[in-house]
Amino acid sequence: MLKDPSRFRSIATTLIQRIVALAFVCLLVMSGVQGFLEYQQTQQRADVAVQDIADNSLPMLSLSLWDIEPESIQRQVNWLASLPEIGHVRVQASTGQWFEAGDPERAKTSPDRRMPINAPQGGKAVGELDLWLNPGYLLMNTLIRTINMVAGYVLFTAILCLAVAWMLKRQLQQPLQQIARFAVELKPQELSKPLLLTRPERRHVDEIDLVTDGFRQLQGDLRSHIGNLDNMVAERTQQLEKLIEEVHRLSITDALTGCFNRRVIEERLPSEIERARRYGRPLSVIFTDIDLFKQINDERGHAAGDVVLREVASRLLAQLRTQVDWVARYGGEEFLIVLPESDLEMASRAAERLRETIEGQPVLSEGITLHITASFGVAQCAPDEGMADLLSRADAMLYHAKAEGRNRVMVSG
Repeated sequence: MLKDPSRFRSIATTLIQRIVALAFVCLLVMSGVQGFLEYQQTQQRADVAVQDIADNSLPMLSLSLWDIEPESIQRQVNWLASLPEIGHVRVQASTGQWFEAGDPERAKTSPDRRMPINAPQGGKAVGELDLWLNPGYLLMNTLIRTINMVAGYVLFTAILCLAVAWMLKRQLQQPLQQIARFAVELKPQELSKPLLLTRPERRHVDEIDLVTDGFRQLQGDLRSHIGNLDNMVAERTQQLEKLIEEVHRLSITDALTGCFNRRVIEERLPSEIERARRYGRPLSVIFTDIDLFKQINDERGHAAGDVVLREVASRLLAQLRTQVDWVARYGGEEFLIVLPESDLEMASRAAERLRETIEGQPVLSEGITLHITASFGVAQCAPDEGMADLLSRADAMLYHAKAEGRNRVMVSG
């Protein structure tokens, strides 16, 4: 069943689409894993950065609290809140004063860092520093790193797909298209046309080479098969012609005696009469009947009668001119002999010769010797005579010969 050409899609396109789909799935998985890991690492870096910031800011806050300088404390708190890692800052002095900056919503939760602010000379704490991390900073850093990773992966995948597409087109698609075009355009009379592919030189053999070799092998097998078919057709034609000839021969031959059958008389004798009349040539016929044949069948059986019929037919055929005269079994023990180019005298001599041949040698049947004779009636075709009249005259002479005592030749005057 032929496929719909409108639904064609190259193998290279299918492979690239599947590679892209697989790469997309891998990208989703890797993005999730990478985002989680990046978030953890960003949080760790933020913790370290906040700790460093706090460590650097504590001495200054300690001095400002010790000297009771609210404006300085607020400036430092504002500075801390402006750092990208910090979401909210709160300093609580031991005197009970509060200094805050940043996102007040963050202050509703527990601080991420809580550190005491000790006096400059050591000793008791003069305040407490609370820090809340900026979640937007964490998410933004995670997002940026993840995007960079995804962009690199996408770029790598795109380059890889382009390289694979180029290789597939060069190594697979173009050769397969050449093979397909060659197969479509190949005509039965061009089976010997070689399949040539435009491909770069290679030191190895790949699947395309195997397909090409297989196609060439198929071409060779087809050529050989077609050649064999021609020989087979010629052989079968010859056998059929022989079979037709044999069937035709059987259809016009008496199976027992090997002579022509009565059908041939009806088909061939009118043509012989017409040819003799057209060219003014003589034509004679002889009716012969085996004498006392019924007695042989009754006394010796039908098997002996068949032996006699075959022997008489063989002797008749042996005494006639090959390719000129012909014999047909008219019915029972009666035969018709047709002698083209023979006048009445020649036919009479031929009939006498046949009579002597039949009488002169007995027939052996199952060890029994049978002496047989035959009677003959001869007639020559008159110029205006048809087949029925000619056969009627010869048949009348045959019955006349039997009436005169058998084993004789009677000629129609």
